[in-house]
Amino acid sequence: MKDVFEKKWVLILLSAILLSLVAMIWSALSPSHASPATNLVNILLTPIQGGVTAVTNGVQSVVDHYTEYDVLMEENRTLRQDLADTRGALRDADRAIQENTQLRAALDMKARNSSFEFESAEIIARSHETWSRSFTIDKGTLSGIKLDNCVLTVDGLVGYISEVGTTWAMVTTIVDTDSQISAIASRTREVATAEGSFELMGKNQLKLTYLDNETKVVQGDTVETAGFGGLFPKGLVIGSVGEIKSETHGASKYAVITPAVNISEITQVLVLKSFTVTE
Repeated sequence: MKDVFEKKWVLILLSAILLSLVAMIWSALSPSHASPATNLVNILLTPIQGGVTAVTNGVQSVVDHYTEYDVLMEENRTLRQDLADTRGALRDADRAIQENTQLRAALDMKARNSSFEFESAEIIARSHETWSRSFTIDKGTLSGIKLDNCVLTVDGLVGYISEVGTTWAMVTTIVDTDSQISAIASRTREVATAEGSFELMGKNQLKLTYLDNETKVVQGDTVETAGFGGLFPKGLVIGSVGEIKSETHGASKYAVITPAVNISEITQVLVLKSFTVTE
């Protein structure tokens, strides 16, 4: 029995020595390879490390996505603000150009008539009523504007001040049904009345009424203010003649006038605050 035990012990010892030698030989011949123990540990940990890496990469991807989204949103807000600022600057520049054009025209008119005194104004609101054509400007009594002051542009007559406040005024345009202006045909010198018409107002046109049945006025003739009554100075262009028609009663004719000023598109006007009436 004792011999058997000793033989088993010797076999175990020899086996251990043999395994040690094999391990040493393996390490000596393969220096780049990990030890068996290390290899075993890595085999067990590799799937776990892969999962952790995948989760980490996924979380980082989400963080990167939202970080990039925030950056893009901030850039978008900045670009929108820059665009709004640019548009505002362009609007301001456009207004300045238009006002400068009107003021130059005012100086030219004042050079021809030293009694003219102007105030430049901007249109800030328009009426949307079907029975009238008027708008509001940003100047009033503080700027010396009064009721019945004439309103015009470089191209011609626009209307008159029909209501005035401290810093604003209402302008009734020449196509409004409340508008009546003493007028004259520039070529034939026929005197008539330019007045608003409900039928023509929607087309931004008006009538030249009380023309004789034998009128010499023809399509294309220019119509200007006659200067009677003191509301408008003489010689302001009202518009040009279109059709010539007979009144329903047959006693006279009238002409359809297209204003020299595109009233629906203007943004700046000149208010003629004073002038000397000439006959």
